[in-house]
Amino acid sequence: MKNIFKLLLLATGILFMYSSCKKVDELPFYSNGKAPVLSSSSTDIKPTPADSNKVVASFSWTNPEYATDSSTQKFVLEIDSAGRNFSKSTSRIAVGKPSISFTGVQLNNILADFGFTPGQTFSFDIRVTSSYGNNNEQLKSNVIKVNITSYLVPITLTPSSSQALVLLVANATSTAVSFNWNASPYGANTISYALQIDTSATFANPQVIKYGTVLTSSMLVNDLNTIAISAGIIGGTTKNLRFRIVSYLGTGYTTPLVYSNAVPISITTFTPIPANLYIVGDATPLGWNNDLGLSPTQQFTKISAVSYGIIVPLKATGSYVFVPVAGNWDHKFGGASATGGPLLADNAVPGSNTPGPGTAGLYQIIVNFQTGTYTVTPYAGTIPTNLYIIGGATPLGWNNDAGLAPKQQFTRLDAVSYGIIVDLKANDSYLLLPVAGSWDHKFGGASAAGGTLLADNAVPGANTPSPATAGTYRIVVNFQTNTYTVTPYNGVTIPDNLYIVGDATAGGWNNPVPVPSQKFTQTSNAVFELVIPLAGTGSYVFLPLNGNWDHKFGGTSATGGPILADGAVPGSNTPGPTVAGNYKITVNFYTNTYTVVK
Repeated sequence: MKNIFKLLLLATGILFMYSSCKKVDELPFYSNGKAPVLSSSSTDIKPTPADSNKVVASFSWTNPEYATDSSTQKFVLEIDSAGRNFSKSTSRIAVGKPSISFTGVQLNNILADFGFTPGQTFSFDIRVTSSYGNNNEQLKSNVIKVNITSYLVPITLTPSSSQALVLLVANATSTAVSFNWNASPYGANTISYALQIDTSATFANPQVIKYGTVLTSSMLVNDLNTIAISAGIIGGTTKNLRFRIVSYLGTGYTTPLVYSNAVPISITTFTPIPANLYIVGDATPLGWNNDLGLSPTQQFTKISAVSYGIIVPLKATGSYVFVPVAGNWDHKFGGASATGGPLLADNAVPGSNTPGPGTAGLYQIIVNFQTGTYTVTPYAGTIPTNLYIIGGATPLGWNNDAGLAPKQQFTRLDAVSYGIIVDLKANDSYLLLPVAGSWDHKFGGASAAGGTLLADNAVPGANTPSPATAGTYRIVVNFQTNTYTVTPYNGVTIPDNLYIVGDATAGGWNNPVPVPSQKFTQTSNAVFELVIPLAGTGSYVFLPLNGNWDHKFGGTSATGGPILADGAVPGSNTPGPTVAGNYKITVNFYTNTYTVVK
């Protein structure tokens, strides 16, 4: 048994030795590849915007003859500015194919990302590096030089309408015109857009509106009117205004890139309408004294949304201008003719100002800011110096005497109109008189709500009817338009008296205050006036009852402004002036304003 085991062991060993000494096949050998040779479809590439999506350049190279399937070979195309030795190159990768193509926009974006100025030609070095798919055995090609020109996408500006625009004050907050335009990208850069507006075809001195990166704009009538006037279209005139869009590189609006087409639109402007208007000059009763005294006798009344009117005595010599702010010369209006014509503004007003008429008399002046004109015509009527209300519907009844002043005396609002706030009884009547205590002349109307103003014998025998409901009413009489209005009044109750108290006054905060020195004089139904010395420090309030703190009036400004009542008066009270002196304080409950003039 032992012999058999030894024989089996010997046979196994011989078999193992034989199998271990068997010769295997040789490993495969891969020869080195060859550096690819790069070539270009063109060495001078000049794409245009129309070529954005078209192939404009192709780069191909020879087979590097790697000993593997060509579909696994990798190629990296490098592009860099000439002479930089590919230190700042950008690259594109191709796998398994011996070429790369570029559209116009792809090349344009490469130039933009390099930071190169658009619209210019630059020289580039280009090479390709081949390798196995695992990046082994990299072989670099020859370097070719190619000139590439960048381009900019043109901009087309399209208006909502190119029809003539007549800008109207009534439509001031409506849209006048809208624009849209296409984007003009340049690589990944931020492109900003601005609208240029000018009367000049060369845009020599354009008005500019910046829109950032948006591609639309919308302009209101009032805004377009302001721009058009700034561009040189005088108020009330017509002229072509040109619009174009400019693109800029970045957000600083310092590097313009593309100018769009210019869109011409005929624009008719209106002169911007001021909140108030006054006449001043040596042809007027107050001469060249430009101060708050222009109100009310030389203050225009607004007779429509676009025009002001005044009836004023003018001298046969001298001149005048219109100012929007009494006491201020910053802006003025006027013209070159004594009878009217184009309305001129600021520096366009003649140095000799608007000439007065050749004959002294009462004149009606109409200033129209829509048409940019003014007219001066003789006025045959009369404007009363004062106006009073009398009648069974009023608190004083039919007692026609000097006692009508001041409680039933109108407040003069401007050169041609009067206003009053008065309690009226229901279903009664009243008249308006120019002279208290005299029946020689009268004014009135046929309607309880207002209408045409009638005079003397034209006033109905039944007089002017009062409203059907008793209450407090505001009556406005305009002698230029010959109209009157009667409307319910729900504002501050006009006090019977008015006093001033505060440490800016001589009486300090002692209440009751000394009278008559700190008691106002009522000059009309709604106006109280007082001339008083004020300290250069301190504050004050107005009281309707002397010795009583239940109610008070005041404001927030040392020079005047809206009247505030009771809890609305600042806790610090009305500030006194910073300079001590005598001041005239006027409190007008009709307009709810107060003024403080040294």
